[in-house]
Amino acid sequence: MALPIARNVQLTAKGRPEPFWTTKGHDRWVNAVAFFDSGRRIVSGSADKTLQIWDVEEGALVGKLEGHHDHILSVAVSPDDRRIASGGTGGTVLIWDIIHSRTVFHPLMKHIDWVNSVCFSPNGMRLASGSRDTTVVVWDVETRDIIAKLDGHCESVLSIAFSPDGLRLSSASWQGTIQVWHIDVAHLLLEIRAHKLAVRSIAWSSDGQQLISTSFNKAIKFWNSSNGNQIGETCTNHTAWIRSLAISPDDSFIATASYDRTVRLSCTKTHQQIGQALEHIGYVNCVATSPNGALLVSGDSCGYVYLWSIDHILKGYNMQKDQKETAQQGHLIVTVSV
Repeated sequence: MALPIARNVQLTAKGRPEPFWTTKGHDRWVNAVAFFDSGRRIVSGSADKTLQIWDVEEGALVGKLEGHHDHILSVAVSPDDRRIASGGTGGTVLIWDIIHSRTVFHPLMKHIDWVNSVCFSPNGMRLASGSRDTTVVVWDVETRDIIAKLDGHCESVLSIAFSPDGLRLSSASWQGTIQVWHIDVAHLLLEIRAHKLAVRSIAWSSDGQQLISTSFNKAIKFWNSSNGNQIGETCTNHTAWIRSLAISPDDSFIATASYDRTVRLSCTKTHQQIGQALEHIGYVNCVATSPNGALLVSGDSCGYVYLWSIDHILKGYNMQKDQKETAQQGHLIVTVSV
């Protein structure tokens, strides 16, 4: 159940961030979470084979979708909030009608192994799925026709993401590479040898100029999406595997979920950690940011879903940064040689 209102405080007595609410709705690992575009609801997908929909304000369960016969690994909400896509260890992709709480079509069956990642295009007309069978499939949401099958990776595809304009798709693999594809012609535009270990999660900046990736080696890297060059220094705030990545709508910060049992915020400009870590009792498998960037949702290996209010963390960081810049300006000394 959700935490009582009296405990919905932002900081504990020890100064650590406290979740807005926490709920144990699943019996097994929570592997995927996503916000609805309205920001009023959240969907979580679990190894217990269910999708659950939560009211953001109350932390109350408002819907439960059952249809998978295997562990759910990935979820995505369409931009119009009418549909949910989910994939799992059974190799199938399901598309759900949210209003009627049922699948829209028969399962989409093209993959022959786990579906690790699903995502809708920005206009909601296409759906992409990435699989352990090393392929990415792009589907027409209405007709269920296959628009493209991308066969560039040699090992499991762990994460996929459409670019903000919907023309490109990035895919990340177990072999440590990122590929960027032009969807309409199924053409490989770029391959980045990004990490020594598996690239577990990727995201685009809102202007489409950067890609951010996380790896099992605890590294977070930023990339130029046109030429594949790394931007700035590698970010290493976590002490264990990083499983999931989300970027804020205004590109000011990223949130990362890790097996060190924390979610951490990092500044996209300085690549430094923002505030204290957000602590779970279990391994944190997934994280997502709200459409307004004020909330985070995360899920863990104990079946818990946490909702975090992060406004105070971001404001505190910005205040400290402004004070530091002011202090530096105040200590500037100009010397003149004569």
